[in-house]
This record gives sequence, structure tokens and C-alpha cells, in this order.
Amino acid sequence: MRPTFRQMSIICMVVVFLLPFAAGAQENSSQPAEDDWPMVNYDMVMSRNSPQTTITKDNVDQLQMKWIFNSMFIIENPPLIVNDTAYIENNAMQVFALDMETGLPRWQYDMNVTRIDAALPRASGSHGMTYEDGVLYAPSGPNGTVVALNAKTGDRIWESPVLMNGTAWRLSAPPVIWKDYVIAGSALGDDPPFGFPAKGSVTALNKSDGSIIWQTSTVVGPWAEGENETSENGGATTWSGGAVDVEKGIIYLPCGNPAPDFIATSRPEPTKYANSLIAMDIATGKILWDTPFVAEGTVLPNATIPDTHDWDTAWGSHLVTVDTPNGTEKLVIGHNKRGDLMAMNASTGEPFWWTNLAVTYNVDKPATPDGKYVTWPGPGHGLEAYSAVDNDTLYADVSNMGMRYFSTDDDVAPDFDAIANGIGNGSINAVDLATGKIKWKRETPFPTWTSPLVTNDLLFAGHITATGKPYTYNAFGGPTWSPVMPSGILLALDKNTGDILWQANVGAQVGIGGPSIGRGMLLVPTGGIQTPNTGGYVIAFGLPENVTTDFSGRAEEAAAQMTPVPGRPLPPPATLATPPPATPASATNQTAATNQTAATNQTATVDLAAQNIKFDKSTITVPAGANVTVNFNNMDSGIPHNFAVYTNSSATEKIFVGEIITGPVTTTYNFTAPEKPGTYFFRCDVHPEQMRGDFVVQ
Repeated sequence: MRPTFRQMSIICMVVVFLLPFAAGAQENSSQPAEDDWPMVNYDMVMSRNSPQTTITKDNVDQLQMKWIFNSMFIIENPPLIVNDTAYIENNAMQVFALDMETGLPRWQYDMNVTRIDAALPRASGSHGMTYEDGVLYAPSGPNGTVVALNAKTGDRIWESPVLMNGTAWRLSAPPVIWKDYVIAGSALGDDPPFGFPAKGSVTALNKSDGSIIWQTSTVVGPWAEGENETSENGGATTWSGGAVDVEKGIIYLPCGNPAPDFIATSRPEPTKYANSLIAMDIATGKILWDTPFVAEGTVLPNATIPDTHDWDTAWGSHLVTVDTPNGTEKLVIGHNKRGDLMAMNASTGEPFWWTNLAVTYNVDKPATPDGKYVTWPGPGHGLEAYSAVDNDTLYADVSNMGMRYFSTDDDVAPDFDAIANGIGNGSINAVDLATGKIKWKRETPFPTWTSPLVTNDLLFAGHITATGKPYTYNAFGGPTWSPVMPSGILLALDKNTGDILWQANVGAQVGIGGPSIGRGMLLVPTGGIQTPNTGGYVIAFGLPENVTTDFSGRAEEAAAQMTPVPGRPLPPPATLATPPPATPASATNQTAATNQTAATNQTATVDLAAQNIKFDKSTITVPAGANVTVNFNNMDSGIPHNFAVYTNSSATEKIFVGEIITGPVTTTYNFTAPEKPGTYFFRCDVHPEQMRGDFVVQ
């Protein structure tokens, strides 16, 4: 049954005026250009609010797919956009520079991670990069370093020292640049699933050479000092970045859960800085104030015991200035994975307003041997993504799911299962910045697990599709196996009402960091640790007049520019098709890319199917110069495929490129075979490594 949506009425009647804190006041960088997206969340106050004017409420329903680039690994962060280039980093710690017009790669840099294990591509290797003045600053994940790259060439400028060591420690946070400081966070202080937990910290690096200026621990107090110093207690990692007051040089960072995650017996309260938002002086590393979200004595209700449910305070923060009846307030806004959203005084950390957007139930119950308590939300849910703000509203995607926690003999890692009604649901919310009251809410049939983006009158958000039952879960709260491969739905909504204006199935979970927008393009990353469908591609959507269809010479140009990393061959360049409409289109005939003339009365018909990301044929044989008809059946639900023919496996010279279609659907491709006999190459451009074969012309 097709998912349905319902809109809830606006419940907030307070009218306020808000002036966002201007990132243009920063001394080290100007306000981002209108058509650029140089940071993970657009600007220094993490607004995720672009002033671009090309894609609007009036034309968003015309968006078409322009190109797809497949990086082969999960991409959780939004592509950066600077002038005519997009930059991405995937969870295998590979950085790519892409031509914005064609999607073809200009260069690739491989971090050559020193610890490659089964969890690497699924363990939040990178939450994104930062661009400033011709330099990309990128985290290296398991290597524990920050790398500065020349944005034009991909050459390494410097690499910082290893900031911390340990089997569970990683650096995934997007570096934050202020004046001559590069602020690096920490990640994966969790146990389970990563064994001995890491102790969180924040590090400042010298922007010119990557040397360490200072390092501040976020694991402080008796729970991790003295006799507990060598224990498994840790966590409080700063893995998602934070907003910056560029005038005062203060960064507002969320700190994650204490570890072990699910058992509190080894970590006596208070677990200082864990599950808190902290204000830190960038010049000195001094913590100015901290406000806990989930702790004993907190301002939040139903938080009377320590967090044993992985409810990190995470996914950044916002810095805004609000005009209220009592005067002007500069506020910091943060949230956590329990669904709590809180605004605090930026100078003191004192709570200004608080609300909860998720379904909460049994939040004060621990794991038990019989799993008697179903707790909402489970790990990896609630406000599990960045939010966005404009002049008076905050927009947040929520994921709801209940899970039972079964305590185990090791007293560290409980077992999980889901409740009978399936994977849960979600909502997209608009919240009044001055009061915390909900303006509107749009419920989604499945969890969201992506970050919204606001631009002019538009809001881009999304959710996953069905996973089916039964299924098993990992410690992030995502299914490790399911009978139905989940996909991802990208939505464009009217930001004032929540009405859906456009939607597209992108074939995999939308990357949890959300899309980016600029230069007339909407760039959508795919893949995530929450679903077994790894994605790993960037999909570019543009308006019809901005869609380029002539790519002659671009592939050869891109291949000549790229320099492979020793021992790590580059994937074939992204191949571009004439873009179909974003909504499903009827089967259409394709035009061959080469100017061939069919031999008289020579025809060939090929029945080809795609299922489980495989073609049912590895060899196709046709007569030379024949008019070829391919009856293509994409049987993979929610997954995009196409059929394309090239002169060889490098895929630099195309013979025919078919329309990309999202299954289950059938289409017919028509083209002319080459007149010269020989063995050519066919593949799916979306999954070029898994789906390929020989195209034999006789």
C-alpha cells in the first residue's frame, strides 16, 4: 500500500521576529556565497539554511535527476559545493572532487586507513569536511588525524598528529575553522559495539601546519579518574561539530553518552559533560559552562536515573538571536537522541525552553533479563540527525521506534529486539524558535534518519521505506537484515505548512547528514549505518533548463586529471545518462550515443533482468550494426538500475546509455550496435562493480 501522510494543525499562535546570528561577522571567513555550500551545515552557526534562489517552491516539482556518482561506500555527509566543484568523503575515508555539471571525478584522495575491519564502512567514518580558502579539512576516521588537502589538486598539505589512540577511538567530526584554529572532535566512545570505549576530548590544531595547540578532555570526575581511570568508563565524545560565535570565539559542542552505554553500575554519577552541551573558549580550550540533557537533577522530566539507552546529546547545535517580549536573547539550541530539544542562554547555558518531539515511554527503565520493558525511543532514534533553522523556525526530523532491552551476563552489552508493530515511524517538525512550541508536524510512515535543509520557502527532508519482518537489530538501532531492502524517500515540503510538493525514491537511505544545495543543483548523499542497503552514491537533481545532456570529451578529461593512489585503483568515472524526471516515468526509447547505421534487416531482441543487484546475463551477443531492443526488467524494489554499453571496461567511451529506473519497473531500450565486430562491455551505471558483462558483436 502506498504510504500516506497527514498534516497536523498549527498549534503555535505566538508571532515573533528573529534575527539569525550573522556568520558574516566572523573574522577568518566571509558569509558563504549564495550558491555555495562550504561546510557540512552551510555556515558557522549550523543553520542548514541556503539563500540560493534557483530551486524554489514554484519549480521544485520539475526537478530531474542529472547524474549519479557511485563511491562504492556509505556517504553520510552532505557534499560540499564550492564554485563548479562538489566534494564528498565516504565512510571508507576516500575524498572525491566532482565536476558539478557532469558528476565526473576530478581527483580522489584515499586516507589509507590503518584499521580496516567489518565495522569501518558502517561506523560513521566521516560526518563531513570543511572548505576554506582553497583548502579542504577532512577527518581520517580510524587514523585519528585531520588532513588538509589542496581543494584544486587533491594534494595533501599536512596531516595532524594522531590525536588519540585506542581500538574504539575515531575522528569523524567535521573540522571547525575559526581564525588560525582547527577544532577536531572525537568519536565512538561506545561499548558496545566497539569494545573498550574511548574517552572523549576536543583538540585545537594550528591551521597552518596541523600541530596541536591544546587538547581538553570531556571525561572528567570520579567516574573516570582515580581507581576508575583505567576502567572501561569513557564516552562523552564530540562527534558531530558545533555552532560558533565568531565574534567571541566560543564553540558550542554536544557531548555524547557515557560508556559503557547500557549499564551504569561501573560509572557513578555525575558523569560530567556526558549527555551535555558545552560552551568552550576556542583560544584556550577552557569549558565555560555545561548543561546536561539526561542526568539526575536535570531540567528534563523522566530522567531520574543515568542514561542507559544511548541517548547522546549530539548532531551539532544552532546559535540564533531571538527578539522576545522580554528583550533580545542569544540562544544556543541543542538536542539528543531521546528526542529532547532545548534552547539555552548562550552566555550562561541556563535553559530558556525545552520540548520533546519523539515518542517517549519507559524512559526510566533499565534492561532486565526478560526484557520486560519496551522503551521508546530505542538507540539510534529520537532526534538522530542535524536540524535546520531560518528566521523564526527550527525544523527537525524525528525517528520513533520502541525496543526491548535484555540484560546479559557480561553486564555491558544488552540484547535488543523490536516490538511487534515493526520498525516504527517518524515525523517532520517545525518548531517556534522563541517558544519551543510546535508550529506543524508531518508524520512519516517510517523513521526519518536524515537532516532537513531549508531554502527560501522550501524544506527538504526524508524518511526510509519498509524493511519488512522479521529482522534483527544492531546496537545503533538499525536492522542488520530484513526481507525487504529499505530505500530512501526525499521530500520537498512547503516550509510554512508541511505540505509535500515533490518526492523521489533515491534507492537507499538518504545520508543522515542530509542533502546540500547550490549552483542550481540539489546533491543527495546515500547510505547509512541504520539500514543494510549501503548506498554510497551522490545523486544530483536539477531543473530541466539546467540539465546537461552533452558530455562529449568530459569522461576522457576527467580520467586524465585523476591520479590513482598506489595499491587502491580508482573506480570507473561516473557515467551520465539523459536525466529522467524525478517521479517515475513511463518507459521511453533511448537514442544511441554513437552515430551508427544499422545493417539492412538486422535486428536483435534481448530480455534482461536485474535482481538482487545482479544482471541475469553475463554475456549478450548481437549482430554487427543491428537494431537492438533490450526489454529491461528492474526487479529490485526501491533500487535504481540501468543498462549501458561502452567500448571497454574503463567506461570512458559510451556506445549507449539507458535511462536509470527505480524498481520494480520495466522499460525498453533501443539502440544501434557497433558495425565493427568485437567484444564490448555492458554494465549498470549505478552499481558498476556488481553488475557488468561482455557485449559481443558478431
